Amino acid sequence: MNLIPTTPGSTPSYWCTWGIQNFSLGDALASPEVWARDGFHLAMRNLDEQRLFLDPGWAMHPFAPVRADLYIVFDVGWDVPRDTRYPDERWRLGSLEVDAERFPSCTGTPTERLHALNALVQAAGWRGAGLWVSPQVVGDRDGNMSADSVAEAYWRERARWSHTAGIAYWKVDIGARSNSGAFRQMLTRVAREEAPGLWVEHGTNSGPLNDVAAPWDSPEQIVATQAHSRFATWGAIPERSLELLAIGDVFRTYDVTAQLSVATTLDRVAYLLQHGHVEDGARGLLNCEDEPYLGAALGCAIGVMRHPQWQDFSHLDYDPANFRQRMDEVTRAVRWQRIAPAFGVAETSMVVAKRVLTDQWLFERGQTWAAFIFNQTIAQGAPAVVARGMPLPEIQADGEPPFVIASRHPNGAVAVATLPRTMNGQFITPPAHVALYVGPGDVPIGVFGHYQTLTLRLDTPLGQRRIWAQDLAGNQAQDITTQATNDGTQITLPGALLHALGTLAATPGDRSEPGVAIAIA
Repeated sequence: MNLIPTTPGSTPSYWCTWGIQNFSLGDALASPEVWARDGFHLAMRNLDEQRLFLDPGWAMHPFAPVRADLYIVFDVGWDVPRDTRYPDERWRLGSLEVDAERFPSCTGTPTERLHALNALVQAAGWRGAGLWVSPQVVGDRDGNMSADSVAEAYWRERARWSHTAGIAYWKVDIGARSNSGAFRQMLTRVAREEAPGLWVEHGTNSGPLNDVAAPWDSPEQIVATQAHSRFATWGAIPERSLELLAIGDVFRTYDVTAQLSVATTLDRVAYLLQHGHVEDGARGLLNCEDEPYLGAALGCAIGVMRHPQWQDFSHLDYDPANFRQRMDEVTRAVRWQRIAPAFGVAETSMVVAKRVLTDQWLFERGQTWAAFIFNQTIAQGAPAVVARGMPLPEIQADGEPPFVIASRHPNGAVAVATLPRTMNGQFITPPAHVALYVGPGDVPIGVFGHYQTLTLRLDTPLGQRRIWAQDLAGNQAQDITTQATNDGTQITLPGALLHALGTLAATPGDRSEPGVAIAIA
């Protein structure tokens, strides 16, 4: 018995090239200061057809079990000449014309080049190509902007190119009009009119830490920052995020640090789920970036950055949680999304625990591209428990608990995850007993992370039904009925059993946390 559909899912999750553009630069990243000062420019140069598609190119081997579910999003650099300098020549971005030197097999008109790029991606087994989009008209700079009518005509043409070429995803990010809600609204409207089905993603271009001012913030935003370590108190950013979420298809929760990714991202997601709404025509999905189990358990799309070809740098400690050795987590999360696709913020109710858990990290030189936080201890807080469409799970822990999140999908599927904490310079999922209401128990159940025990509470006794469980990275379920404790309407599963089952199909050497699909039938 296989509990996982073999057909690729509908969630607009993707693998983005930005991480590997940065962490395959070799000796070019000569010091932490070079990374902070020149990293963006160097990474922008480091993107081309050979690196991606000439074996063992970045796109050729990783994520094989779920490539057909994922877009490849080509990040900054794909549509400008390699000698373009950032930020001095940011005005050159946004052409949406595949650069011929970088991608020599993509020839012809702009539409034909985009079609060829999409064909390269699909020939390697992926769902299709997505594009990093700069919100501007080429030439917009120093406050000298094209007229609104010119900008609309410009982007209508590019939406038509994308539609004809089969491009299905735009990641709208940094440009001269990044902070213009009116421009982003126009861009979204034009995409719907000229390219039906094209996913348009927005984000706020904020810093990597909630309520911590970044050097590129406006003076007004810096003044508004309250240093409370929470997304809700981060000046104008929460309100602006809600505005972009309301108009678009996908809102990306944006950049984080590797060290505090869980707390930072979870606090953003919880706030947006709690307060978000969508306007007519908007799809209102969240993309939680490279937190696969958070996305799987809370119904968010995923923007994967990790890659097994990330290099080691003696002077950079950029991957403290070993994401490059945790590829199976992506497989498990994306395969769960075949069962329970990401769903919009307005589609279910939302419950957030009052208790806040606070993680912290002392950022030393070389641990992040955000050099402005070197030698500082930064705290980030997030709700201890979050649930969508269902009551909050109950947690018992002797000491500090993990973050616990859960959801009931509109199709009935239930998911739960424990997420690690960042404490005392380590990444730890503290042991905890978690109890979850699942109702009749006749729907798929996804279980992610580590547990001391997990108790599933049913409406009716288990009776003669059996309990089946399967590693979400595998293809064969096992009958585990006799290994569970059956107390009528409560089924308790030992954490050791869930760990063993959830890593049964692990890739040799992979260090991913477990992920299990459960069926009661």
